[in-house]
Amino acid sequence: MSRINPLSDLRRDLVSVLNPVRYLGGEYGQIVKNHADLTFALAFPDLYEIAMSNLAIKVIYDGLNRLPSVRCERVFAPAPDFEELLARKQIPLYTLESGIPLREVDVLGVSLGYEPGITGLLSILESGGIPLDCSSRGQSDPIVLAGGCGITNPAPFSRFIDAFFIGEAEAGLFELVEDLGRMKRAGASRDDLLARLESHPAVWTESKDRGRVAREPCARRAVWSGFGDPDYRAVCFPVPNMRIVQDHGAVEIMRGCPNGCRFCHAGIYYRPQRMKGVDRIIADVDYLVNSGGYREISLMSLSSGDYAGIDRLLDTLSARYAGRNVSFQLPSLKVNSFTLPLLERMAEVRKSGLTFAVETPVDAWQLSLNKEVYRDRIVEIVNEAKRHGWSKAKFYFMIGLPIERGGQREEEEIVKFLLEIQDRTRIQCTANIGTFIPKPHTPYQWSHQLSMEEANKKLDYIHGSLPRGRFKVSTHRPFNSFLEGMMSRGDRRVGDIIHEAFRRGCRLDAWEDWAKPEIWKAVIAESPWNVEEVTIRERPFDEALPWDGVSLGVSKAWLKKEMERSDNQMLTERCHDDCADPCGVCGSKVSVVELLPPVVDAGTAGAESAKQGILVAQARAEPVKAPEAAFRVLVSFEKRGEAAFIPHLGLLEVWHKAFQRSRMPVIFTEGFNPLPRFEIAQSLSLGIYSDEEIASFMLAEEVSADEIRRLLLEFLPAGIRVSRVFAYPLSRKTKREPLSKYLWGSTYRYSFFEASVLDAVLADSRFAAFIDANAGAGLSLARLPVNAAESAGGEGDDRGKERMIELALPFSLDRPIRDLIAEIVGKPAHEVMGIRKTGMHAVKSAGGTENFFSAFERIAEVNRNLLASETAQA
Repeated sequence: MSRINPLSDLRRDLVSVLNPVRYLGGEYGQIVKNHADLTFALAFPDLYEIAMSNLAIKVIYDGLNRLPSVRCERVFAPAPDFEELLARKQIPLYTLESGIPLREVDVLGVSLGYEPGITGLLSILESGGIPLDCSSRGQSDPIVLAGGCGITNPAPFSRFIDAFFIGEAEAGLFELVEDLGRMKRAGASRDDLLARLESHPAVWTESKDRGRVAREPCARRAVWSGFGDPDYRAVCFPVPNMRIVQDHGAVEIMRGCPNGCRFCHAGIYYRPQRMKGVDRIIADVDYLVNSGGYREISLMSLSSGDYAGIDRLLDTLSARYAGRNVSFQLPSLKVNSFTLPLLERMAEVRKSGLTFAVETPVDAWQLSLNKEVYRDRIVEIVNEAKRHGWSKAKFYFMIGLPIERGGQREEEEIVKFLLEIQDRTRIQCTANIGTFIPKPHTPYQWSHQLSMEEANKKLDYIHGSLPRGRFKVSTHRPFNSFLEGMMSRGDRRVGDIIHEAFRRGCRLDAWEDWAKPEIWKAVIAESPWNVEEVTIRERPFDEALPWDGVSLGVSKAWLKKEMERSDNQMLTERCHDDCADPCGVCGSKVSVVELLPPVVDAGTAGAESAKQGILVAQARAEPVKAPEAAFRVLVSFEKRGEAAFIPHLGLLEVWHKAFQRSRMPVIFTEGFNPLPRFEIAQSLSLGIYSDEEIASFMLAEEVSADEIRRLLLEFLPAGIRVSRVFAYPLSRKTKREPLSKYLWGSTYRYSFFEASVLDAVLADSRFAAFIDANAGAGLSLARLPVNAAESAGGEGDDRGKERMIELALPFSLDRPIRDLIAEIVGKPAHEVMGIRKTGMHAVKSAGGTENFFSAFERIAEVNRNLLASETAQA
């Protein structure tokens, strides 16, 4: 199996793309297997920073890599600049862990949670050298397997995806892939593997769908009955090397939702409600903090406030992590789950804003949705929140829900609602308004969707009716909602539209920078059928639907009954294990898991209670006084390989997480968002390898230099190697200066790709003048021969020639001399040379320069003398 090494194969070009670290791997915690029976490329059809925030990807990566016979590696959608670079270099897209070209893997599995992400998948396929159409793939091509919430109507995507796994990965996907590995080891062909996939009851394929009985499913959702199993190991996943969209540790505290909102596709997809025991949650949090290095933990579910005893759970976790600067977030709360104790717990974490998913502003219409979000209750919550320090509130609405009654218009009611809330609370209001999409498998799957014209009229009214300055209103573009509706509600003909839009350049449609709605509109207009009319129309109950071949477990009869209840503004009882009106999901193998733990007095509760999953109500921990800095640590570290492309803010976060894993007594800053008191002497440009970077941090207690180095080597990514550590005690009587105060500059080796380019630079009068003019500042230059290890990509007859210069540069001249070289050669500097930093220099108090450790030896001596004096006086 061949390999792509982007650090060598794309060395000269990586700096030219945005955030090249997206495509390099090398993160702490990645899993690399040298051999396996089956290679599974796990894809997410969006950029790295979105993909690495996705919990489903983490679960699948962990689960598949637990199988000895399976090698699971990641691949994410390339941004257009990187996609173009791969095409120009004729290099296929590859997996992050080992650089395996995608066309050489056995299975490409994609998690598609959002239907318009399909163009991201097509980018992955085309860049990876895999034919877009299933019909064009041969025995040597990978099987393309998809799962996730976005594929419960597989028809629009069946042109591109060989098989669809419907449901939760833990409920059969891992065993199925393990079977494929055994078959592959025994010599099975691609057709054999595809046939095994097709035989699984949760797998949908186009051929399987053609052979089914009309209106009967051929694939039924797999539901995991073991959610919350106390013996289930916490999920392992690589920790990103750059800042991502949601850089939090995520603990799924509950799967499914008990509320049964009639518009909610996720609520149907994840039925039934299953709660995780407190002991399992604590173990998961422990893993994320101690092994992942996370200090922000999100307690995830579709409705976190419905977790039994959520306020006491927050108390337990806060007390457990008091003093470690760990915070907890509840990202999904419905209005009825807000309580005074919960508001008090949340106030200790953040007060930036409250979020209310109102959906529709009329109380009676709430009943149609099977919700109860009454405005008086919202006013009560907001006023209480203001007393606890909140100043902002965000309200989510949807237009186009099939619930308008009595001549009232939803856009007018939304405006009235927001004006009333602000008049009664005086809180700063933000409104986010989207267009409702009647998703498959929900009670509203038969309903009409607003046309783009209808949606624009409603949104224009809302924008024009709310006073500017008092409200911030953001809206989803109606065309984007139409596009999502076309893909989620359409039939196989939609695949032709997707293919043509992709061919004309549509990529990453959720990103405003890259979205090309005009291309989509042109392709749709050219289609031989009326795409908008077919997409948005209301459908009769007896019509055969494109997604009838998939069952999520909820019966059509129950969905029809829910639609009728919506029309009559009737509530349906919450999901529980002995409900009087079963939807069809629960059975002998799967049922609701509700936890109603008793409150045990903290003074008498023992370890056995925790083992049994009993939630212990503890008094909230008092704020822990931050310890005082007692030692300062100076470290020298190298940036090798992928680490040379980690952006500066990402590098800081890499170190912060390493500190959390190491459990060293690192001193944090004070304030709302405490961070380790860590600094790097110089921010280094992307793509520059470094033999010496200097950093510093503070400790509350003494840790030996050898132990510090051991811990950092263990908990930092492989590309960051700590070479030297110096620690010394601090006296209160001396000022602690930042590293930047001591920085003079650095020594760099510039390795030119062609000797003739270096000759041209050295012969240029501008370069000579620059060197002469700055010699007094300490700048020096030497020309060196290039050895094989330091060659930065020389070609042909240039190999072995003198293509390297070494420059000692004051910090202020680092960027100017690179700009000058670029000006001389007429190209960006990275296109003509590689750069390696070989050392850093501190300003010497008596003049000249020295290394940082010599400088800090003298500073340490001053501190030791002052401490000795203090001890003698005491």
